[in-house]
Amino acid sequence: MMLILALGLLGVLSSSGDSNVPLVLWRSVNVSGLAILPDLWMLNGSELYEATFESLQWLVPTDLRRFDFISPGSTYQINRRYRNDASVHRYYGYQLWKLHETRLGQPKLRAFIRHFGSEVWNVNQDGIDILVEHKNVEAAQQYMEKTAFSYNIMIDDIETAIDETYTEVSDTDAADILGTNYSLPWLNREGSLLTWRRYHDQADIQQFLQNILETHSDLAEIIQIGITRNKRPLEVIRVSNGNPKNWAVFVDAGMQARDWLSPAALTYAISKLTWLWGQGRVEKSMRNIDWYFLPLANPDGYQYSRLTDRLWTKNRNYDSESGCYGVNLDRNFDYAWGQAGSTSNPCKNLYHGAKSFSEPETRAMRNFLLGMRDYLGAYVSFGGYGQAVTYPWGDADFLTPNQRELRHTARQAILNFRRLNHAEYSLGSSYRQKLARPGNAADWVQDRIEPQFVYNVFLKDQGRYGYLMPPHYIPESGEEAFEFIRTIAQQLQ
Repeated sequence: MMLILALGLLGVLSSSGDSNVPLVLWRSVNVSGLAILPDLWMLNGSELYEATFESLQWLVPTDLRRFDFISPGSTYQINRRYRNDASVHRYYGYQLWKLHETRLGQPKLRAFIRHFGSEVWNVNQDGIDILVEHKNVEAAQQYMEKTAFSYNIMIDDIETAIDETYTEVSDTDAADILGTNYSLPWLNREGSLLTWRRYHDQADIQQFLQNILETHSDLAEIIQIGITRNKRPLEVIRVSNGNPKNWAVFVDAGMQARDWLSPAALTYAISKLTWLWGQGRVEKSMRNIDWYFLPLANPDGYQYSRLTDRLWTKNRNYDSESGCYGVNLDRNFDYAWGQAGSTSNPCKNLYHGAKSFSEPETRAMRNFLLGMRDYLGAYVSFGGYGQAVTYPWGDADFLTPNQRELRHTARQAILNFRRLNHAEYSLGSSYRQKLARPGNAADWVQDRIEPQFVYNVFLKDQGRYGYLMPPHYIPESGEEAFEFIRTIAQQLQ
């Protein structure tokens, strides 16, 4: 049936009344007869469907994917499965711009952000990433023509980019990404729902932790350190050899809800660590650490971004006075709380909360970390995005007493990234790399507990996709996350 439909459509598109015109089948192969049809019969339905769209695309100027209602990666199927509620927030026509300028104090740049920018996503070594609403695109382009600023449109339609974050990497693409190593055993855990070929829901991540506990009961235990406003558990998985003399390392991810990459990367690192440990192949420095992993520090916000608003970044606290939801958890810790770089407006993404530690997520982290103050050797927070390794302080341009050690270890990690996959990361204090971040978790840990190492690791990329990283970047980022915690273990004394 599919074959007859495809041939009929090709006949309509290529008919010219000239009997000498060759018939174009599937992948633009000139066919003088029907001898190749048995090869087509060997394709399964999905491959046949994709091959049809691919071969037809060059014949017409219209993007045929708009009429694709069958393949799992189509917009129709994605929205039917994941974003099918009337309350889903849409971003049709929104764009991500990169302005090749980092001096935010310039009046014309500040005016652009105020009038045309919905939100500044990131400031990195390449420039400033700004989300531009669809209604402002034309006016923003006209404004830029009158200034000396240069810019690139990194994503010309945010809604389309959102769809791509819901897709799953196929067997063929996975083999291309991972090469001969796709059979890596920690990617194929029996009984686990996580595949690292797509981004998973909060419940799948929770099930993965249970699977680790059942598979490695001699190494792992799950500790519920708190519960969110929507009654979801905050679960830390501890991986340890039980030696009371070990240093502890606490690692979290996903504090910003729209950052799906860091929870996926951290669960990848956990899977690799426990599998190597179970096989007796993990290095000694990593065995002599009590690892505490919180792969989802903001489960309410994460799940809300999965189902309703892909770009949601806060938790789901409700402010009755404004009618707005959410507190930015990485502005809710009490070191430099409420200073410049956060806001008292509950409707903004940088809202710091009614008071420091107003949120159950941050209180749970505070109480748990304070209980480890005598043996906490390092704190690491993975997040998106920017390819940067930063250390305190984030509220101002000051130095910590252990700045030299922090810089040395960060440089070693960056060299390891480069050897691993040629990734280029920057390093420096959080303030210099990311501007003011008052009330962030890393600064509070540095101030109150003073472990040997405190880092924020901002994973891929530098603005091509921003917070909307396609899932085929998960294994690569997972390897980087594992490499970073391995570096910490080697340097911890």
